[in-house]
Amino acid sequence: MRIFARAFLFPRGTSPEESKRRFAEANPGSVVQAARARLARNERFVELLAAQTLQAESSGELLANRQEMDFLLRLAGTTQISKAIRDAGASQGGQFVLVVAGRRPVKLPSMLDGKELQRSELTDTELERVERAALLNAKRA
Repeated sequence: MRIFARAFLFPRGTSPEESKRRFAEANPGSVVQAARARLARNERFVELLAAQTLQAESSGELLANRQEMDFLLRLAGTTQISKAIRDAGASQGGQFVLVVAGRRPVKLPSMLDGKELQRSELTDTELERVERAALLNAKRA
């Protein structure tokens, strides 16, 4: 299964909801989620978490009812929805990262206020977070 994911850093004052709406319209069927900027600085990292979410969806093992919430849970490293929203959810007025992932190449909306995250090798911390996110399914069972 091929996964396509891109992540963009948006400045303070940009609306996470409006940005999500524009990317969702340009990429129907894709996972589109906004999160606190401090949680992700590497596009490769979010791509791996998105791949976990899409694989879980394919096997009927999402951590939540929706792919977007599954991704946020993995990013936050928890199975508790309220904790994920509190710790990882984007807040109005703050800087945020918007992630778009799916099985087709990501299309950009006509107006883009964000800057694409750099893609680099995973740090040890990022690798640990990817591993922890993968184990959330086992923790839930």
